[in-house]
Amino acid sequence: MSSSNLVRWGAIGFALGGVAWIVLNLFTLSQNLAPDNPLAVVLYIVAIALSFLGVVGLHSLQMDNYGRIGRGGFYTILISNVVTILGAVVLLLGSDSLMSLVFPVGPLGIMVGFVLYGAATLQARVLPRWFGVALIIFVPVSVALGAYGNIWVGLVQLALGYTLWSRSGTPADQPLRVR
Repeated sequence: MSSSNLVRWGAIGFALGGVAWIVLNLFTLSQNLAPDNPLAVVLYIVAIALSFLGVVGLHSLQMDNYGRIGRGGFYTILISNVVTILGAVVLLLGSDSLMSLVFPVGPLGIMVGFVLYGAATLQARVLPRWFGVALIIFVPVSVALGAYGNIWVGLVQLALGYTLWSRSGTPADQPLRVR
């Protein structure tokens, strides 16, 4: 698959992931569902998987323009997402034995990964500065917003998806001129 196709799929992943986060949050708030409700867990898994597809597209766009920090952030996000999805699947299967380990580690790793990845995005200068700043702050802000945090994550991911889509036809070796 070509790099521009991966970027397009990443843009779609961010956009659909954003919608999934918003639907998850609105659904759980309106139905007053517990986080371990099977439908909420499935939506959570879908949102994480689609969001990671967005990160893959972002990685394919700018991987030649950042160094170890970007790769470290990418792999931290990858591993943390796998751990989080594994914990959610185990919860869905009826066991909460991994929950005490997975849910502190997975989201913390995701937050650290996005901070590193946002810093690398700022260094790469392939995308606008606000894109890198959004990657750095969107997970901590969602934690601060509590019950409404996933709506914030969804809105940010919709904006990231749109911006990534607009860059999907541009070669990654031609950085966007940002002043």
